[in-house]
Order: sequence, then structure tokens, then C-alpha cells
Amino acid sequence: DKAIIAMTSVDIFDANPSSKDPKNPIVKKADSFCGFVNPEDYILCKEYKKIYVNLAGYLIEKKGDDLEITYIESINGYSTI
Repeated sequence: DKAIIAMTSVDIFDANPSSKDPKNPIVKKADSFCGFVNPEDYILCKEYKKIYVNLAGYLIEKKGDDLEITYIESINGYSTI
């Protein structure tokens, strides 16, 4: 009895062209959704920082009467313990 909830970054157009084209080293095709972020609302006012999520999610396992929830992430340039 296991369930996985997973997410990855998608191609977001923020009107700020970059020489970096992030490539996901874990998921080969993560471009099924393309969105738009208004940079004046978020990025330029420094409320948010750009990060690229290679893969993040939860592994939910039922072991006997217990429920184990494990969070896993791989974020480009960031690390957590």
C-alpha cells in the first residue's frame, strides 16, 4: 500500500529571457504545461525567487497500523536535510 505525490518545474515565461535553459536531470519531459508569470507582480519586487524543482513529492506508505509519510526533493542549487 503505497502512494506517491510528485511535482516538477515546468516552463514558465516571465518576460525575462535568460541564457540559462534549465534542463531537468531526473525527468526527461516536463514541458507539458507552459505558464506566464507577470514579473512586475512577483519577481521584480523580489517577493519571489526563481528556483527550479527537478523533482519533489511525498511517498506515503501504510505499514501495518502505521502510516509513514516521507518528503523527498531535488531542487537545483538548494539542499535540505
